Amino acid sequence: MKKRHLIVRIVECILLCTLFIIYVFPFYWMLISSLKTTFEAISVTPVWWPNKLMWHNYVDAWNQANFLKYGMNSIIISFGAVILCLASSVPCAYAFARMEFRLKKPLFAIVLSDMLIPIQCTFLPIFIMYSKLGWLNTYRALLILFIYSGFTIFFLRNAFMQVNNEVLEAARLDGASELSVMFRVIFPMVKPVIITMALLIFLMRWNDYFWNLALTTNDAVRTLPQAVNAITKVKDGFVTRWELAMAGSTMLMAPMLILYIFANKKIKNAFVYSGIK
Repeated sequence: MKKRHLIVRIVECILLCTLFIIYVFPFYWMLISSLKTTFEAISVTPVWWPNKLMWHNYVDAWNQANFLKYGMNSIIISFGAVILCLASSVPCAYAFARMEFRLKKPLFAIVLSDMLIPIQCTFLPIFIMYSKLGWLNTYRALLILFIYSGFTIFFLRNAFMQVNNEVLEAARLDGASELSVMFRVIFPMVKPVIITMALLIFLMRWNDYFWNLALTTNDAVRTLPQAVNAITKVKDGFVTRWELAMAGSTMLMAPMLILYIFANKKIKNAFVYSGIK
């Protein structure tokens, strides 16, 4: 029995180590490639560690792609999307979770359909509509598009449904309005879930490439993913400077990593909370 248990543990360790390598290696390769010379970055033989750490690659990448301008656009669009999406999703999720009204189930089914329809199906109508409204190359186009999120409403509804109904009834008996119940009672209780959803919305908008490219025709409101794409066009003679592209990708990823480090406890609590019945 002990021998069988030992074999199982060894297999588990091997699988965990394999998964760790699979997930961590791309990040290691991106980071280490960002510090290589051009020759080392394009070398057929893998260079696991550069002879000299080329920190100036980050400065070159920053200057080549105008990271300051693209970064400001990313911050405006990402934070704006978080605020607008939560402002519309929280009341909507509360209504579906804690209120009764006509056509509740059909309307919720329509909300869920947002997660089933590929963006490629809605891209052309939205592009034509925004083009006729003159909204292309504006913050307005990239913010209004993300006010609504079926995924956010679905996730928040499930969190609101976990709150004990007796707590809400007690608040109502004390004369609290539905808005007070939502913001003063439920909101603090599901704060980890709200923070998690805010982080996920920010992440999706920060890394968004498709819509930012589809709804823009110039660099006025383009974001950091477009800057990284522009870096891949930088060449040294006929050679693409992949070390700059990796440096740009590292700078693109860094804010997300920092946010996760500070918010990881809230994220874990959100998923634990969502499992409580």
